[in-house]
Amino acid sequence: PGYHGSIAKPYQEQILRGTDPDDPWYWGKHPDYQVKGTNFAFVAQICPAFFWDPFSEEEQKRILTFLQGLTLNRAYDNNHWYFHMTPVPLLERYGMDSNRAFLTTAFDRILNWYHGDGWFMDGSNGGFDYYNLWGFQLFNHMLMAIDQPWRMEFGERVERTTRQFEKSLPYLFGRDGANIPFGRSISYRFAVNSAVGYALLSGMSGLPPGQARRMASGNLKYFWEHGAMSEAGLLEPGFHGPNTAVAQPYTERAASYWAAHGLVPLLLPADHPFWTAEEQAMPADGKGGRVPLTGAEMLLNVRSDGDARLYPVGQHFGHLGAWQRGIKYAQLSYSSTLGYCATGEGGPSLGAGRNGFSYTGKIWHYRSQPRMREVTKDHLVSEESMPPSREEEAVRWFRDFGRIITHTLVGDSGEIHVFWHTSARPLFLHLGGYGISVPHGESPAVDSGKGRIAVTGGDFQSEMRIVTTPPGAFHHEWVETRPGWNHSHLFGGRGAYPYWRSSQPVKSNQPVVIFVEGARSDSAIQPDIKARMVDGNLHIQFDGRDFLVDVPY
Repeated sequence: PGYHGSIAKPYQEQILRGTDPDDPWYWGKHPDYQVKGTNFAFVAQICPAFFWDPFSEEEQKRILTFLQGLTLNRAYDNNHWYFHMTPVPLLERYGMDSNRAFLTTAFDRILNWYHGDGWFMDGSNGGFDYYNLWGFQLFNHMLMAIDQPWRMEFGERVERTTRQFEKSLPYLFGRDGANIPFGRSISYRFAVNSAVGYALLSGMSGLPPGQARRMASGNLKYFWEHGAMSEAGLLEPGFHGPNTAVAQPYTERAASYWAAHGLVPLLLPADHPFWTAEEQAMPADGKGGRVPLTGAEMLLNVRSDGDARLYPVGQHFGHLGAWQRGIKYAQLSYSSTLGYCATGEGGPSLGAGRNGFSYTGKIWHYRSQPRMREVTKDHLVSEESMPPSREEEAVRWFRDFGRIITHTLVGDSGEIHVFWHTSARPLFLHLGGYGISVPHGESPAVDSGKGRIAVTGGDFQSEMRIVTTPPGAFHHEWVETRPGWNHSHLFGGRGAYPYWRSSQPVKSNQPVVIFVEGARSDSAIQPDIKARMVDGNLHIQFDGRDFLVDVPY
């Protein structure tokens, strides 16, 4: 509204300038790892009336020459290989070399990163996150839609992995439409819908079309109503609104416009079942449900209150010390309703939502790269090696060989975390609760009593309750915003969370057992929990079930 002119024309002009060697705005040749032109190569093929036909033959040839460089330069060994494949059909239509043979081997390499349940490992990154949606699912189906040779060669594999993925996809969304915030690049926001739209575009989706629209429209509505558009009318790095605490160093000001891929259903004709079918409920609209994913080493849990949670049991994501990996990948649970505390790139690592240990009680090591041992619908087991001590220069502990063993018992209202260490020496132990957003100008309310603590701020509450622990105490932390940063929580505002710490070093194989929950402050439930030792095993009654935890006393 208020704009009188062609929306496409400024984009067309910049494409011509960027690909013209005689123009001062020429982008230059593609160095290794650069992917400029990927999106244009795609839109030129799906929307030629606006982004190809208006150009003269000479201009088209100049653009093709530029795109050819994209097929020849080196890629990061992860989902980036897809970027270099996108121009191939367009180049071949005009008889230009496309490097197809090599890129076909790259396509095959990518498909062999499949780990089961519809989830792909992101190459050299080594982990699982939303790039499975706005990378692998997006490009697999984009290429199936625009390239017949690759569809003939890889279509069956793509369709098979997609049908498996669509069994878990609906469990990533809460009742309010929010997707579970997890991993890097989440300022792409409703780009998660690309996994829905592109599979429909290729004709390989097995989702009921009414459910597909429920997920896509609900997610778009969520971000629209939570301030994704800034006061300037732009998508900026953040989640709800502008919030650079969420960004990574590779995030440009316009990077959030990857979200446009979430609008791909608009390419479907008006009579497509996606538009004509009656909306169909997703799990969060009813009683919820759970999907254990052994391939991606996680559990998805949609609760009866409509909150969707993700539990990363094993997490091999690389980039140690970068991209806030511990905060974004290694917490014990991620909630669509609660979000999490965030300190911003280069900031301190937080103990919110994570267990950890300290050799001396001064420097803390929090969960960062757990290995999966077991994933079921209600019982998760992981272990993590302990890094060498940086605190005891006089004592040469080159490697401790101890481990942190963690069992998480999942209920419909909260979780019980049971963990211990196996080091030969006593260690201080830590467990953090959910990090909640406290509006600017307000302070969190803290309610602590015998064996419990609850931190309330804004509309949310984070609670912890002792089941059985060594000597210790509850505390809470109000995460201060760093100088130059506006927020310390994913949703904006200031983050706050409770935590428990042992008051003295704990011997090996002595379990910490604590109930943890986060919810809207008016809907927190207090489940009945009982724990006892029987024949050397820890028996816990929780959420109407009996759990057995084998602790090597």
